[in-house]
Amino acid sequence: MTEQSYTLAWILPYVREALKQTSNFKFSTYANALFFRLEAAQVKGVVRFQPGTYSGGQTFQLNQMPPDLRALVSEAFFYLFHKGYIAPGTFDDALNQPAFYEFRVTERGRAWFDGEEPLPEDAAKYMKFLREQVPSLDPVIDQYVVEALTAFDREAFFASAVMLGAASEKEIYLLADSLVIALKDPNRQSKLKSILGRRKLAELFDAVQNTIQKAVDADLIPYSVTEGVTKHLISLFEAIRVQRNDAVHPMNAKVSEESVRHLIQSFPYALSKCEDVRNWLASNPGGI
Repeated sequence: MTEQSYTLAWILPYVREALKQTSNFKFSTYANALFFRLEAAQVKGVVRFQPGTYSGGQTFQLNQMPPDLRALVSEAFFYLFHKGYIAPGTFDDALNQPAFYEFRVTERGRAWFDGEEPLPEDAAKYMKFLREQVPSLDPVIDQYVVEALTAFDREAFFASAVMLGAASEKEIYLLADSLVIALKDPNRQSKLKSILGRRKLAELFDAVQNTIQKAVDADLIPYSVTEGVTKHLISLFEAIRVQRNDAVHPMNAKVSEESVRHLIQSFPYALSKCEDVRNWLASNPGGI
């Protein structure tokens, strides 16, 4: 049996897996589906009744589970409710009170349950995944992302967007530095250095994207390195746009939980691809 610390972040991945194919359900359906997942993970205290013993219609011996685990099952359920991933069932007559003994998965809940990306709520697993995707993760980016996840967990979505945007901005500058090294033409090098010095991010992003695209079109960088890089660069810049416009601009000042969640979940893949390109550029001075 594996010892576990009973936290919301720990149990949420099991909850997501348990309800992945569910639409309408009761609390007991949710709990049993979750217990099956916890049993498969060999979580201590999740034990079935033996065949032939009286179970009172139950599958699992609830009295064998640690009280903290039983409490966490309810806490996770109401987390889903609070986030709007599930809602009370309704009768045909919309004027009747919702049925609080039966629940349904909402549209946003379906997107959450069907997702495969690491959850922002589970910072430890998310950072483990990110560091595996990017073994040479820049320490500044690492710290920004940790703080983005901390802010997200506390529902400080402005702060989370700002931290993730800062991490993305750092990667764009790192990529530009490597691009300078890889440029063969001194005039192009000088021009990119000048843009770097002005520190105007939109101008720098366009220069980086256009330079990489020209190298791709000319087959100067292997396709295995650049495949999908344009999409991932745009993903990083979207994080920066949200940071600079939606999060901190006084005329907007509005950031949604879902927009920040999407950016956090896509960040490991975008960063990994951009790091592939950056490493190739740094290893091939004058190569383009």
